[in-house]
Amino acid sequence: QFQQATTAIYNFWLYDLCDVYLETSKRIFYKGTPEQVAAARATLYTCLDTGLRLIHPFMPYISEELWQRLPRSAGETAPSLVVRNSLHVFRHWTATHTPLAQYPQDSTTWRDDKLDAQMSFVKNVIHTARSVKDTYLESKAKPAVYLKSTEPLTDYLDMIEDLVGCSELHVNVDVPLGTAVGSVGEKCEVHVLVKGLVDPVQEMNRLKKKRDQVEHNVSQLKEKIDKHSEKVPEHVQLSNTQKLVGLQAELATIDTAIDNFSKLAL
Repeated sequence: QFQQATTAIYNFWLYDLCDVYLETSKRIFYKGTPEQVAAARATLYTCLDTGLRLIHPFMPYISEELWQRLPRSAGETAPSLVVRNSLHVFRHWTATHTPLAQYPQDSTTWRDDKLDAQMSFVKNVIHTARSVKDTYLESKAKPAVYLKSTEPLTDYLDMIEDLVGCSELHVNVDVPLGTAVGSVGEKCEVHVLVKGLVDPVQEMNRLKKKRDQVEHNVSQLKEKIDKHSEKVPEHVQLSNTQKLVGLQAELATIDTAIDNFSKLAL
């Protein structure tokens, strides 16, 4: 399972640690209380230490070099990152010499399924907002963003604002005309204010083409669902039903956007 292991570690370093945690920590390091800064620093250290141990069997030299530059945590006596049982060649060594660093073990202590689901949703909101923004605006632009969400977002507003790069962030308020729209399934509409920056007629034509494609996907999925039999596993049936709900929500979002741009074109 070499590919699965390397992909999981790669995704952790790039998409979780660098893209999200480091970026959202900047606000804490600059403006947080001493307690918040200490907590963020401790979490970052744990991520770096654990991440380097994880990657060591695959990239031994660079991970060892970086780990040697980290300060040692309390109780850490290993002089090297060469991890116990990571390679057969080290087993005799660890039995007869100074104990080496332990490879991370799976633990439910750091696992919170509810929090994981919330973070996954928030990351999808951020991705959608950035995608809509990049479609219409320059990367450095900071538009106003409006979210219509059925999921609570209060605890994540600073994170969303920082990672999207917006001048204003509003949640569940009236949305003005002139917004481009994206959707996160049936749970959230993401509106980015682009009034005066796009041609309404051209945008309506683009959205109508997109609507035709989504409508085609809905039709195909409905046919597949209608053909479900007792032989189709329950989890497959549930997945298809959830996909259909998401596509129907996307259709509604596109219709809202078309209506908004049609009013601007008058």
